[in-house]
Amino acid sequence: MDVLSKKLKGEKDILKTHHLDKLAQGNVLGVGMACFFEGHENWQTAQAMVSALKEELEQNQDRLHFYKGQALVKDRLNAMITIEGMCFIEDEPEAHLDWMYEQGARIGSLCWNDENALATGVKGNPLRGLTDLGKRAILHMNKLNMIIDISHTNEKSFWDVLDTSTKPVIATHSNARQLSNVDRNLTDQQIKALIQNEGLIGLVAARWFVSKDESIQNANQLALHAAHIKALGGIDHLAIGFDYMDFLEGNFGRASMASDLQDASQAQNFIQALKDVGFSEDEIKKVAWGNVESFLLKHLKA
Repeated sequence: MDVLSKKLKGEKDILKTHHLDKLAQGNVLGVGMACFFEGHENWQTAQAMVSALKEELEQNQDRLHFYKGQALVKDRLNAMITIEGMCFIEDEPEAHLDWMYEQGARIGSLCWNDENALATGVKGNPLRGLTDLGKRAILHMNKLNMIIDISHTNEKSFWDVLDTSTKPVIATHSNARQLSNVDRNLTDQQIKALIQNEGLIGLVAARWFVSKDESIQNANQLALHAAHIKALGGIDHLAIGFDYMDFLEGNFGRASMASDLQDASQAQNFIQALKDVGFSEDEIKKVAWGNVESFLLKHLKA
């Protein structure tokens, strides 16, 4: 979204100018670069955003690896195109998904918080879940080896996706509702279902998802979410999905993030917090990148 917005204003080299240095400072090995759609965008906007990001990824391969599958490279940033919300699909999901996959997109969610032709997000009708069109999309994503993200779905859609998909799914950026009772976080039942499904849960640093207590909206409290999920049997299913939004303005920018996880340059604060709450070195490697790499090797094709 940031790449397209700045490109339309005449900027060039957006990743290099605004993003890559912070990712390097945080010693980040891999990042999902989300093409984000909140519910009103059309297919032309979606194509423009994906194409703009793809162009930037291809222009910066001296500093990053345009990741589409197989092993992560260790000498550069692994950057993947992801899709957050598919409100722009109103018919023929197979053709739309084929195009996105051809551009390099490898993870996708059917909805953001909105209610659309495919599925229902957390702000939609709680009784409405996945539609017939959405079920077609899920099965085609399975066929493509495109990973399904359920982070913004409501609970009805969550269970519908798990019932429909023939492959493991992930929550790219969701915490434990037991520690912060917001609808974007996962119940213990949902966490256990994702573990049983052999999926992944990416821990998110947005402050209200970390805690409703403003005094502990920090990396240490996020590490306690990791400890809670680990206690439910999830050490092999934990990952990181910080969802940094420092490029946005106002309440959706740095102000929306945990106090010591404001942007990618501060990513190592979370690694230290995992140590502080008792995670072993082997467990930290799993959370930081090992679980993700294993999952992608198993479920993606280049």
